[in-house]
Amino acid sequence: MTDQPVCTKVFKLNNGQTCPAVGLGTWQGSFGSDDAKILEDTIIHALKSGYRLIDTAQAYGVEHVVGSAIRASGIPRSDITVVTKFWGHWHHDPASALEISLKETGLDYIDIFLMHWPWATTPAPEKKPLRITEGPTFVETWKLMEAIVGPKCKSIGVSNFTQKTLDALLAEATIVPVLNQIELHALNPSFKLAAYCESKGIRVMSWSTLGGMRDNGVNQALSHPLFTGIAESHNCSTAVVSLSWAVQRGIMVIPKSSTKSRIDENIKLVTLSEGEMEKINKAHETIPKFRIADHIESIHFEMDGKRTLQGWTKVDFGWEDEQGNWLH
Repeated sequence: MTDQPVCTKVFKLNNGQTCPAVGLGTWQGSFGSDDAKILEDTIIHALKSGYRLIDTAQAYGVEHVVGSAIRASGIPRSDITVVTKFWGHWHHDPASALEISLKETGLDYIDIFLMHWPWATTPAPEKKPLRITEGPTFVETWKLMEAIVGPKCKSIGVSNFTQKTLDALLAEATIVPVLNQIELHALNPSFKLAAYCESKGIRVMSWSTLGGMRDNGVNQALSHPLFTGIAESHNCSTAVVSLSWAVQRGIMVIPKSSTKSRIDENIKLVTLSEGEMEKINKAHETIPKFRIADHIESIHFEMDGKRTLQGWTKVDFGWEDEQGNWLH
């Protein structure tokens, strides 16, 4: 790869704060980390390489590692944006969820605190999934979140929300979410949802910007000739092509990697031409669309004879209409 500079681009949030365009994700593929020291070294390396955004979540089981890495990095805390998320069993009490993240990370404050999904469960230890009509609803949870904004929680936002769920939230909200973290990649580009969020002053942060494995084990966003051809012309990886495409759309990205060379590479973006952007924008028209969330088996189960994601259908989420047409 040509020696590109580290991307230092930041996006302004609707409350006047800023957030780096490129960050490091910390999801390890399952709860916790097989080797906390390796993950800590990875985060430290990223911070020393120019990353100033770290994304994590209570459900990842690594908040304590994130905190220790930040302290060990030598980078001033005030220079780093920390995003974390709370799970459905805390929807009744986000203030307590915030205290858990503060304790786990050992940090004095969280920069951006997100509702991980709009669905809720009953509190632990039961954690029974609640239907979309059962309380606390995500609107009720958001009202509770608004009360925790302050010295310990600089900003609040949401994750995995659609226009349908955001419409309901914004109708009651006093504080507009600073961002919506969603699945977004070339084969699920979410043009409608991204434009909607922009119109409401909500920044979009993308998870799985590099796509995902289909049942045949192939990630088309990394291997299809459309992407490899653009990568070759810029002397970079296909990963950098997808990350550059998203950031040029005004979307923040949080790629994860345990390989230091890839971490270094992922923050050195390239400038794509209008023609290249258009090719990637239309990729989902010729390469079958793919929604990674449909394949996360750990959060799917049968309810009333239907496959649901924690008790919610795709119509409940606002992902699809009754005929199965994608809405985002």
